[in-house]
Formats: sequence, C-alpha cells, structure tokens
Amino acid sequence: MPKVLANGIELHYQQVGEGQDVVLIHGVTGDLSIWYVAVMPSLAKEFRVTAYDLRGHGYSEATPSGYTSAHMAADLNGLMESLGIERAHLVGHSLGAVAALHTAVLYPKRVASLVLADPGLPVLQPLVDLNKWAYFESAKKSFQENGISIPDDKWADLVYVAKQALANRNKTIPFGLRRDIVRSYRRLVRLMETTSALTEAQEVAGLTLDRIAEVRQPTLAIYGEMSRLLQTARYLQERMSNCQVAILDGVAHFFALSKPELLEEAVMKFLRELNAGDASRLIGGASRSAPERDGHDGG
Repeated sequence: MPKVLANGIELHYQQVGEGQDVVLIHGVTGDLSIWYVAVMPSLAKEFRVTAYDLRGHGYSEATPSGYTSAHMAADLNGLMESLGIERAHLVGHSLGAVAALHTAVLYPKRVASLVLADPGLPVLQPLVDLNKWAYFESAKKSFQENGISIPDDKWADLVYVAKQALANRNKTIPFGLRRDIVRSYRRLVRLMETTSALTEAQEVAGLTLDRIAEVRQPTLAIYGEMSRLLQTARYLQERMSNCQVAILDGVAHFFALSKPELLEEAVMKFLRELNAGDASRLIGGASRSAPERDGHDGG
C-alpha cells in the first residue's frame, strides 16, 4: 500500500502506465478505487496514471480539519512533488474537480490540462435555482418514498441533506446513486463525526470567479444532463477562456461511478485531441454548449 508524505500528511496512491502524467481525483466519500473499472486501465495504455485517496478518505491520513479546495490543492501539489511529477493532466470528479481547478489557480505550472467532471464549485452554488432543475421533483420523490422530507430551502445545504439521509441510511438511496455504492454512507458518517470535511468543502476558500478566470489551461467540463450542477456550466464556460463544455445524456452527478465508461471515453478523446493540437472538437455528439442560464434543460 504505497503512501507518500504530502503537505504534512500521508496520502495513499496507486500509479500505473508510462508517458505523460495524468492524476485522477475522486470526490467526497469516494476513494481511488472509483477509477479502477474503466478510467485508470484505459488511460494507462497511453499515459502514466496516478490515482490517490484524498485526505480523510480511503487509506490516506484523516485530519480533523483541512478539507477546503485550497487544502486539497496543496495536498495535490505535495503529492506531485513527492512523486516527482512536474506537470500533469488533472481529472477530477465533484470535489475532486474543484480541487483540480484550484490547483490550476494556485500552482499553474503543475497543470497541463483539466477535466472537470460535474464540479460543484462553492462560488457558483448561489446561482443554482432548484426550481429550474428539470429533475427536482424526481429527486424529492426519491427521498419522500423513503420517508424523508427535505424543505425546499434546505436542498442546497449539503450537510443538512446528508444528515437527513444518514438518519435513514439503511433504506435510502439518494437520487442518481447506485445501490452498490451505498457503502459511501459509512464514510460519510465517519467524515461528519470526526472531521469538518463537508462544511469546509462548501467554502469558497479563495476560488472566486476572478481567480477561475485566470486559468488558461485547456479545460473540458463534463456535466450530467440530469445533474443540478448543469446550471453552472455556462458561468464556467463564459469565465474560462479555454473551456469547453460536454453534456452527457441520461446521467446525473455520479456518472463517474455509475457510467465510468462515459467519462473514460470523454477523457481519452480530449487528451488525444489535445496532444494532436485539436482539443476544440472534444467528444463528438456528446459535446455541446452549456444551456442558457434561464432555461429548463437539466436545470
């Protein structure tokens, strides 16, 4: 079980393949194993791929605090330093995507390109109008069928929703999750009881719209058509000068877990076209402009 000291803590990692460096970053309650099915083995055929457990996750060291995207970026910078990775393509899902973007802001020389899979950027959360999310009623119904009623004004509060779900964790499957990853509940319980991870993950922590606009690396932002975060896609596309948006049909926020082959295909095509000097075409029919902010398409 390889570990390195990074930013003062021990991080567990796995590394396979040869070539340009790609680093994979999972989200809250995940671990590096989410990449094992499709993304890591496919990328390893052409790249040197490093996946690691975020602090407090998997086999990495847990700390009571230190879970903002700025902390995560510092951890990643330390990991790359310890492993001798000078520069890498970063692929992140959810909080991992936020950490990847913050790394590009704070340590730009470390980042060759970015793939942001459904990034839940705290600075953009106030812009999400759940009443314009086409699947809001389905989400509420999913919870209500399991005896949980979330007030409309609480749906944006990740900690509140998590606590309500945990109260019924033996029977509740949140909208968009598969039953074979219900084990994430146990991790969520541990994080909430022993760390400030969920609260800190919602902090802007310096990753403002102005700082995001400074990022110049080629970026592919991928959103699930059914994700509430799709509403933020246009804001990101408008503020990043080298950002393309791809929308994957028929999936929600957790497509990196439920449909990893879709993410693998998108990442491989993006990196191949980037290396060929043609990253603007991205992923064919699945790629399109972000929806208008006042529209009803996916939010």
